[in-house]
Amino acid sequence: MQSNSDLASLFTTIADILDIRGENVFRVRAYRNAARTIEGLSEPIHELLARDPAVLDQLPGIGKGLHDKILEYCQHGALSEYAALKASVPPGLLAMLDLPALGPKRVKLLYDTLGIDSIDALEQAAATGRVRALPGMGEKTEAKVLHGIREYKTLHTERMPWSRAKLILDAYLAHLRGVPGVQQLAAAGSYRRGRETVGDLDILVTTHGDARPIIQAFVNYPNVAEVLAQGDTKASVIVQEKIQTDLRVVDNASFGAALQYFTGSKEHNVAIRARAKATGLKVSEYGVFRDETSIAGATEEEVYAALDLAWIPPELREQRGEIEAAADGTLPVLVTRADLQGDLHVHTKYSDGTASMAAMARAAQARGYAYVAITDHSKSVTVAHGLDETAVLRQLDELARVRAEVPGIRILSGIEVDVLRDGTLDLADDVLAQLDFVIATVHFHLELDAAAMTRRIVRALQHPAVRCLAHPTGRRAGTRAPFALDFTAMVAAARAHHVLLEINAAPERLDLDETHAGQARRAGVPLVINTDAHTLAEFDNIDNGLNSARRAWCGAADIANTWPIDRLLTWKTSAT
Repeated sequence: MQSNSDLASLFTTIADILDIRGENVFRVRAYRNAARTIEGLSEPIHELLARDPAVLDQLPGIGKGLHDKILEYCQHGALSEYAALKASVPPGLLAMLDLPALGPKRVKLLYDTLGIDSIDALEQAAATGRVRALPGMGEKTEAKVLHGIREYKTLHTERMPWSRAKLILDAYLAHLRGVPGVQQLAAAGSYRRGRETVGDLDILVTTHGDARPIIQAFVNYPNVAEVLAQGDTKASVIVQEKIQTDLRVVDNASFGAALQYFTGSKEHNVAIRARAKATGLKVSEYGVFRDETSIAGATEEEVYAALDLAWIPPELREQRGEIEAAADGTLPVLVTRADLQGDLHVHTKYSDGTASMAAMARAAQARGYAYVAITDHSKSVTVAHGLDETAVLRQLDELARVRAEVPGIRILSGIEVDVLRDGTLDLADDVLAQLDFVIATVHFHLELDAAAMTRRIVRALQHPAVRCLAHPTGRRAGTRAPFALDFTAMVAAARAHHVLLEINAAPERLDLDETHAGQARRAGVPLVINTDAHTLAEFDNIDNGLNSARRAWCGAADIANTWPIDRLLTWKTSAT
């Protein structure tokens, strides 16, 4: 089922198209207002309609026309009007709207005056000084356009987010496991290494007897859109989600070697082959050989052992020192899902979550957690119904009842408090002091230069109530680069004031990323993997954060929400 955000985004895009087309300003405004209304709902729109179809008549700014469109979307997951509108403008114009210096009116100006209908055409025009001559543009805007284009091209790739690939692979592997004769079955490639994005999907399988049934099951899977190749032991397809997926059937004696070969990065595998060659061995997808004799290959462990190496976790196979660590016995024992004892960033109906505090606590408990922190938004985030001081105290009162209602898990009181432009927090100190777990967050004024942003965040980290900095660099995976910041200075302040830094596991954030997480770990700053869950199901996004932590070489000791609750709650004060 599509989310409120999906529908709000669709309405915003329709408004943008109408704006580009120069249509009635009131119609444009109606779509934008409706998008804000829907985005601000605390419950999925389809659930509201199922419970009370008349609810749309009570929403501000939703007239008869938009009423019908919302119903159509909830029933069919799409709007018939959108396809026609989208086809009415060059597709490149919509892509240009992703550039921060441009809005619909400027995109229309560029198209009408210079015929610019794509990001590449815009880049050429800006690079030759033609953009600055347009009304309302100028050299500074032209420079911002060029900077935005470079950032856009860095962020936008044809690769698929890991979390989306997981959904595809989980279903595909479940289908293949039901084929008679299947023995070992595993995903490989960059997916198994836990990279944020994957370019294609690789599946390895061993079978008992004839390989044809598994090949047929693979190419006949209902989600296959196109069969690229089909042979006796391998096949390639394009699935409906437009990503190539390859299957290879290998012998049991070679399964470990094939898994190692098709998992490691190119750089890791080149280094492994060089190490083998230096000792008179040869490594391939078929095994480890001395002359023509196979000496290893059935498992990855024996492949690495043949080279006098400990088994290297897939997430580390990037040629970043893991081979040397495997040789001298210093590989870390990476954090696992089983190590985690709680989630410390969770939203409820009090702000923009979809479930009650009790329901979120039960969902955390069902996942084996010992504790969970309720951290709704504070008052600056008005679009998310952020809590003011009175609402925070009212939530505290209710939380006392919820704790009695949901025994067996420690429910911490908390808040995701906004860091204002000057580094102060948007809730009173005496209220913050009553909470168990205060998370500081930057949501607005992301345009500050590095010096101003660093001063702002460092000041917030100095606040005695702040225990954690959430999504610390402001990035949105694949769509927004980190804001300008002296990250080293921020890490030093976090360490000095005993503030945890978050690895936000929400797939649209992944902040900290693996590089920044690794820098924080090396500086001795504990990290915390949180889901930022707004729904019950979003607790399962934790795997995204675990990937980042593991790729940053983090063990359980580096992750604060593996700690017992007493250590977690006393760490800030006992460390000072």
